[in-house]
Amino acid sequence: MSRYLDARRETLTPAVTDLAEQLAQAGYKVTGPRLAVLRAATAHVGAFSVQELEQWLVARGESPGIASIFRTIRLLCDLNMMQRIHGLDECHRYSLGDGHGHHIVCTKCGAMVQFDECGLQPLLRELEARTGFRISAHLVEIFGLCPGCVAVGVGECPP
Repeated sequence: MSRYLDARRETLTPAVTDLAEQLAQAGYKVTGPRLAVLRAATAHVGAFSVQELEQWLVARGESPGIASIFRTIRLLCDLNMMQRIHGLDECHRYSLGDGHGHHIVCTKCGAMVQFDECGLQPLLRELEARTGFRISAHLVEIFGLCPGCVAVGVGECPP
């Protein structure tokens, strides 16, 4: 597998170890910067931004630098180990997980719920027939206030 990973396995959480093994199985090197990003990503509950990962790593003296964080996140997304979530503020957020998924994101606290079935398949087939396009992907991101923010009276969602 990976000598680098094997030498550090005892210090890693099972979640980080599993993700690192997936990287190695996909043919990629398990490096210090990649392990640092995996540690930070698994420490966050729900969605996170690149800046939040960097802040977490800087606070622990483990930051490999913003460029390495971006490269690792791009690789994880390419390998379907992480999903990119489009935000209203033009800032992408990320979530560990694979496969096709959609998200409901709280515009106040950033809480996120993933759902798999968006109900768009009939529409996509109809659009293919009508336009001649062969649709290969789609995105569904829904924004609003989570139950917790509603309960404390945060207010209305931004326009």
